[in-house]
Amino acid sequence: MEMVNVNATWEMPRRGAVKINVHGFFSEIQLANGNRSGIGVVVRNSRGTILRMLSGSLGINERGNNELYAYLEGLKRAYAEDYPAVILETDHVQSYWEWKNSTIEGGIPEHAYVLKQLNTRRRDKNFALDVRLTDPEDNELAAYLAEYGASRWNQMVVIKRSFGRVYELWSKDMGLGPVGPQFRAVNEEEMAVEVMEDGVINPPANMFVMVEQNDEEFMQNENAAFGDGFMVQIQED
Repeated sequence: MEMVNVNATWEMPRRGAVKINVHGFFSEIQLANGNRSGIGVVVRNSRGTILRMLSGSLGINERGNNELYAYLEGLKRAYAEDYPAVILETDHVQSYWEWKNSTIEGGIPEHAYVLKQLNTRRRDKNFALDVRLTDPEDNELAAYLAEYGASRWNQMVVIKRSFGRVYELWSKDMGLGPVGPQFRAVNEEEMAVEVMEDGVINPPANMFVMVEQNDEEFMQNENAAFGDGFMVQIQED
């Protein structure tokens, strides 16, 4: 009987740090919306709570450059949110080593600008940065956000609510198992109440740290937009 690895898992960061998983999606053929690339970023704290997600496309048509910009988008979010200690994880081996060795060996000319920006962040003495390589199986949520963003947007979008497979992949990373209705315990009084709404399983209340803003206020925000029924906010440069 062939055995499988049951130890690979997403690991929470230490207390006081955040972990930012990033992924760059790239398609050899143009998608229906004209994109060929996408970027996914997910920020989580030491309890695994999702603080922010980013999904979208920068319109980059070269795989390696897109992967490096995925790191940069993650670091921009860390800087914007004032996170002093960050573990940055990727599953892309080539870009990881290109960045790691760039201060000694240099980099591909087409990647010079983004590598310079990344190394500026890495040299910041007030910013504790630990860059790690992880298994693709432990980076599925960022990969999902990257592919999702490539197929829908031509800019980066900050997402503050669960949608699609986000809850499913978060639950898997947390070691909480399947999320189907048969796996969800309910209170006795709830037995007559459906545990799903419109086919979407409700995530736990502590999965996200939400900005307190009602829907009417959100609608009035000139930077607000809608995508597939969940609220998103266009990222400002």
